[in-house]
Amino acid sequence: MNALTTEFDYARPVNASRTLLSAFRTRLSDFAGIEVKSNRDAMVCHRLASRVAATGLQSLDQYLKLILSEPLWAAEFRNAVEMMTTNTTFFFREAAHFDFLANTIVPELAQEAGLNDFRLKLWSAAASEGAEAYTAAMVLSELQARFPRMEYSIIGTDLSEAMVHKARLAIYRKTRTNEIPTALRRKYLLQGLDPEVADQVRFSPEIRRHVRFAQMNLMDRHYPIVGGVDVAFLRNVLIYFSPEDQSAVIDRVVSRVRSGGYLIVGMSESMTVNHPDLVQVEPSIFRKL
Repeated sequence: MNALTTEFDYARPVNASRTLLSAFRTRLSDFAGIEVKSNRDAMVCHRLASRVAATGLQSLDQYLKLILSEPLWAAEFRNAVEMMTTNTTFFFREAAHFDFLANTIVPELAQEAGLNDFRLKLWSAAASEGAEAYTAAMVLSELQARFPRMEYSIIGTDLSEAMVHKARLAIYRKTRTNEIPTALRRKYLLQGLDPEVADQVRFSPEIRRHVRFAQMNLMDRHYPIVGGVDVAFLRNVLIYFSPEDQSAVIDRVVSRVRSGGYLIVGMSESMTVNHPDLVQVEPSIFRKL
């Protein structure tokens, strides 16, 4: 029987392997900051089923033992982590943040620069497959007509190597781009001529040249991000962390933001931010002192 034809090739070990599932949840929290409660064990088994099948192993028990204890299975552990991540995102998500970027942050920088050229550095710290970063790029590209002295650069980072790869490609199904205003879709999205990819579009080189992506774990103690960031988006990821990990991640991200720069978190995450160097200026928007 194909291992994927019934959930119960992998549901059976839930009762038999509570110790292993607990060890996996602990390791998942330590490595990625993702908190999964024991009442979600069935979800964990369901998500890992495809990885058990892909490795050709006979049971979830065997799979968990190997990824938790065998160094040669470290890469597969990362695959398991990716199965636990949630990559729900879309263009212009929580649009008020992009309005604030356009109507407050950029004009402030322009006023500070006067007649001088200036560069805005934006960091999408939980970039997923790039929708947030490319949304910011479109907003900033549109603003260059109003602020011709502005240049900008965006770095997107994510735990998932698969998501980083997708973001770098900048290719999306047309249905994924419905949230983008029509004028921006026509201006910044390219349609291929090959009928086989007629349902896909790609961001133009004009947009892609401003954006780069890298794999990074927010749980790492040291971030490969150069300081002086003007705007850090840390949206809709803190909710997956414990309070202690939330504080540690916020502290590390804030350390990369320049004085006077901004930290923007998800609309439901304002209460998770309590940092001595930040003052709240709008719901879920904080400025560094």
